[in-house]
Amino acid sequence: MARALEPDSHERHRTVPLQETLTRIPGYPSKLVIFKIPASSYWWVRYYANQRIFKRTTKTEVKRDALEAAKRFYDDINLRLHNGSIDAPLDYNPAQVMTFTSVARLLVESEEGKYKRGQLTKISFENMQLRLNKYVLPFFRETDVNMINYKMLDAFLQHLSGPENKLSVSTISAYMGLVRKVLIHAARHSFLKHVPEFPNVGVEDKPRGWFTVPEYKLITSKAKKLAGISVEWRKDSLTGDSYFCMPGEARRGDDKLVRRVHMTRDLPDLIVFMVNSYIRPTDVKNMQHCHVHVIDKEYTYLRLALPPSKGHSYPITTMPWAVRVYQRLCERRRGEQGIDATLPPNEYVFMPDAPSRQDAMKKLQRQFEVVLDMTGLRYSNTGEIRSLYSLRHSSIMFRLLYGRAIDTLTLARNARTSPEMIDRFYAAPLQGEMNIEMLQSRRNPRPWE
Repeated sequence: MARALEPDSHERHRTVPLQETLTRIPGYPSKLVIFKIPASSYWWVRYYANQRIFKRTTKTEVKRDALEAAKRFYDDINLRLHNGSIDAPLDYNPAQVMTFTSVARLLVESEEGKYKRGQLTKISFENMQLRLNKYVLPFFRETDVNMINYKMLDAFLQHLSGPENKLSVSTISAYMGLVRKVLIHAARHSFLKHVPEFPNVGVEDKPRGWFTVPEYKLITSKAKKLAGISVEWRKDSLTGDSYFCMPGEARRGDDKLVRRVHMTRDLPDLIVFMVNSYIRPTDVKNMQHCHVHVIDKEYTYLRLALPPSKGHSYPITTMPWAVRVYQRLCERRRGEQGIDATLPPNEYVFMPDAPSRQDAMKKLQRQFEVVLDMTGLRYSNTGEIRSLYSLRHSSIMFRLLYGRAIDTLTLARNARTSPEMIDRFYAAPLQGEMNIEMLQSRRNPRPWE
């Protein structure tokens, strides 16, 4: 009989508190303690109340965090005793320490669900994961979310601002925003009572470069001339700088050929289409024929019912030139396929034969870099770098400059952005002299004057 009882005795021994670890919580009843047991490396909390013993693991090896967890456990037990719900089943452990890493993992799962439902782009989801793994998780690690305060957040801000990291203000702001997002997620799941105050990072707006009308005409003309040609991407053997040139026009005979970039007819059409449609490069990547509706009534335009982007889902109304470009794209595609019928609704509008949409955008972006390099328009006069996104910027700027008293709200809605973003980023280069006609215009005299 004694032998049969040995395993039970041994098991009880492994769950008996280690006397040297028994610790009372300052300022709380002596019946509230934390301790360790041989069977676990975690701290446990025990509270005797209402002639009952309540005990839970804190799931932490950090004594400081266990002390804070014991206080929350004490409050939870007394609240449920007061409400008469002490025996009600719980879907959480009130004593468990919820670490920053654990909450971040829950946030990633939530964001992954948004990505699968099409509410979040792949690049946004991947960027969040990269930022978490690069700086955020290595700093906060297993810290109890309830222990994160202004002092710790400010320490993280100073860490990001260190000269060894070389991060811009906008990038630092993005990292701090991600930390806030994790803590908000913790609060929504009741792991955190309130989100702590965050230190002020500051705002550094960096508007993208845009094209003036002469520059827009120049890049469009160059793209048309290069269509069908395989441009050489070379590396200067003397300086190591990369450049693009026509076949056989290397600067030096020993310059290394890096790659050939085949220029397509899609590029000049894309340039004109984007400047006349307000769309983002992401919209170009996802745009199928089923998203495009030609309207030819009192006004001629395209209604673009595109998938949601940047949290906006409004249809986009284009300028008339976008209709001509779209019709030209369709005619060329029908000619390539040898058909007269309507194109498949699920076929992509730009570069439909690309192996993937990522590959399609990469090719278009590289072709656009060729045009910018050969026209000397890679940078604006104020040093702003230009990319495909600059075509959208130009589209909005042209409406602000040449539209007849268009209001910012209408423009923002149609461009799937906000009036604030229009003012901070797109309209940043707008100066009074650019709209001198509007500034000096006068209303018609009143009839009775």
